[in-house]
Amino acid sequence: MKKSNIIFSFLAIILTSTMLSCGAKKGSMQAAREALAKKEYAVAGENYKAVYSKTKNKDEKNESCFQTAECYYMANDMKNAEGWYKKTVKADPKNVDAQLKLAESIKSQGRFSEAIIEYNNYKKLAPADTKVDSKIRGCELALKWKNEKTRYKIENVKSINSKWSDFAPMFYKKDQLFFTSDREKGASNKAYGWTANFFTDVYKVVYKVDKKNPNSIKYEIPTLVDKDKVNSPYNDGTVAFDNKGGIMYFTQCNGKDGKGKFCRIWTATLSGQEWTEIKPLEFSSDSFNSGHPSLSKDNQIMYFSSDMPGGEGGKDIWFVTYSKRSKTWGDPVNLGPTVNTDKDEVYPFIHEDGTLYFSSNGHTGIGAMDIFYTTGSTTDWGTPVNMKSPINSGGDDFSIILSKDKESGYLASNREGTKGQDDIWRFYMDPLVFTLSGVARDVKTKQILANTFITLTTSVDTGKIVVKTDAAGSYKINLKPKSDVELYGSHEDYYDSKIAFQTTKGLDVSTDLVQDLDLNPFDYENAIKVEGIYYDLDKASIRPDAARILDSLVITLNRYPKVRIELGSHTDCRADSAYNENLSQRRADSAVSYIIRQGIDSARLVAKGYGESKLVNDCACEGSYVKRQCTEEEHQMNRRTTVKLLGNDYRPKPKEVPVDLKAKPGTTKPGAKPGTTPTPRR
Repeated sequence: MKKSNIIFSFLAIILTSTMLSCGAKKGSMQAAREALAKKEYAVAGENYKAVYSKTKNKDEKNESCFQTAECYYMANDMKNAEGWYKKTVKADPKNVDAQLKLAESIKSQGRFSEAIIEYNNYKKLAPADTKVDSKIRGCELALKWKNEKTRYKIENVKSINSKWSDFAPMFYKKDQLFFTSDREKGASNKAYGWTANFFTDVYKVVYKVDKKNPNSIKYEIPTLVDKDKVNSPYNDGTVAFDNKGGIMYFTQCNGKDGKGKFCRIWTATLSGQEWTEIKPLEFSSDSFNSGHPSLSKDNQIMYFSSDMPGGEGGKDIWFVTYSKRSKTWGDPVNLGPTVNTDKDEVYPFIHEDGTLYFSSNGHTGIGAMDIFYTTGSTTDWGTPVNMKSPINSGGDDFSIILSKDKESGYLASNREGTKGQDDIWRFYMDPLVFTLSGVARDVKTKQILANTFITLTTSVDTGKIVVKTDAAGSYKINLKPKSDVELYGSHEDYYDSKIAFQTTKGLDVSTDLVQDLDLNPFDYENAIKVEGIYYDLDKASIRPDAARILDSLVITLNRYPKVRIELGSHTDCRADSAYNENLSQRRADSAVSYIIRQGIDSARLVAKGYGESKLVNDCACEGSYVKRQCTEEEHQMNRRTTVKLLGNDYRPKPKEVPVDLKAKPGTTKPGAKPGTTPTPRR
């Protein structure tokens, strides 16, 4: 078992200050083996190294080399473990355990490509062990995830951490963190043989968050929590609280008197400024290990880790339900094989939204121990999801806690950059920033189009958003999360682009979306081609059916404000030519007047009467062109107004500003812009 799980180990052995096994000579094989049997890895390792350096016996040399590596491995010193495993494999190439642990120690240091090679070397020695494929897959995922974008930022909380092991942070009230540490000057001055550090204790630290910058936090000096009450001379730690902060649950090993054999979950009640009524929970008996409690938002369910019988193997996550009637916790229930494996699942943390976070070395991960999350309830949980890097690393990552909005939190890790053996790290998420940018171009020539209007409609905003491309034909805007976007480009000399679609839904990292827009040059001839403006016989007035068509022409003219047109009117052949020319001019003037009344500048319009000179059929009334007698419907086809493009160069004249003759020179009325004279009210 590794150092990150020291609060959950068999802790009955207390080491003397000399850290030597009694009755055996220091540096002897006997002393090394006795210390190893007692899980005094620091002592055992020093003795094995001494044997290795002086023995001439090949078997003793191989054993001491391998066991030195094992002691470093159990103490989580992967760099030294790697070196000794390499020596072991070189001297004894068939040592399967050493080959596997060599790969593990390299993986723990984040050298995933090298670890894959060593895992494959192990597969050659143990082809029947298919579980190693999961470890190789973890290395492959680590290499992949390392290059993926992430919102997470993670930093070492240096002002909290010591050169020893600091882990298992837990929020308390609004300005405190409780955590576990085996630093010196705790509740015991005795060393723990497993780590050669002191026994673990519960500490707390008060912190203050900068209101202007929530990621700027000042921490006070950590203090020991209630010595001789919560903290005993043995291993204590991994706390949880009810939602009012009045009840603490924590792990304590060996009992207050040191006579207990296992770790149990204890409870304490806050009375004033002290924790009182300290006692173990009944379901957590002294027949197996239980620890790492976490309480649901309503205080009714406690999740914890235990190696009690009936699990999937190793340490599993279990839960118990509180009975308000009997004021007791019920029987433990295992979460089942979806969450638990035949390895270790530890340090559960149940978020108030019901998401369960935990650490595991049984699920596919990138490090020695990774953090996962799952959703569900009781024994029905979804497949655990690896939180990837940078939450997880090549080393041990465990005991995560998250804020209410899940945008920040703390965890423990021995990753690169760790100050001590395990450190507390704070993580937070960068705000989600989504941008949409692109370029508008002529679809035929690929020429950039400056001053193109980009119109956007989103699913989370009311109204439309309009931006204009710059001199380089580019645009860029910010988008909101979970938003669908429709956009198109429009330019005065072009057809609107096709409607494009983008979305920020499903994006969990900041993303720069790109959407270029292609516009076709405008075909003015066809755009203003109008048919159906007809007149009654010998009349120039606008009929209702013609008015509807002229209204659509007004829309086109407003849409393309530089266009100038001619409205050419015609007659049928009946009556003489002079009369018909006059009638057609009146018809053209009538159409132009109608359009002007809709707000179109007369400078954009030309009225032209063509009389009967441009018949659309062979319905002539005189001369050699007369071929047949036409019907009234055929004559109607000639009593019409047509539209012709004259140009796309109209420029409106600047509007004249009326002058208020009563105003004094050099003055303006309130609300007027400087340098202008307001229009007087009438």
